[in-house]
Amino acid sequence: MPSYRAILPIGDVHPGNGPESVMDSAVAAVSSIATVEHTDIQILAGVPQIVVRFHLDDDGDARFVADAMKHAVSRVATTGAQRLLLRRGGRWMTLS
Repeated sequence: MPSYRAILPIGDVHPGNGPESVMDSAVAAVSSIATVEHTDIQILAGVPQIVVRFHLDDDGDARFVADAMKHAVSRVATTGAQRLLLRRGGRWMTLS
């Protein structure tokens, strides 16, 4: 079964939400559709980004999962442009 990474830059957390609500929202959205394998928080060029790795059967469904994650997180924090990666042959390839 293919493995994917949804990566989402995070800005300010909306009032009334704590920092933990960002990853909690992302994991809840992804796990309602796919199996979450791993989560991480990275800093790239000074911008925090969350990474949720999951597996699923289909690239189209993976895009749906990434969109659902972005939608859920955008309710608790500002977000940037998401990226979706597919693991193929030991390498991560960009899907969107």
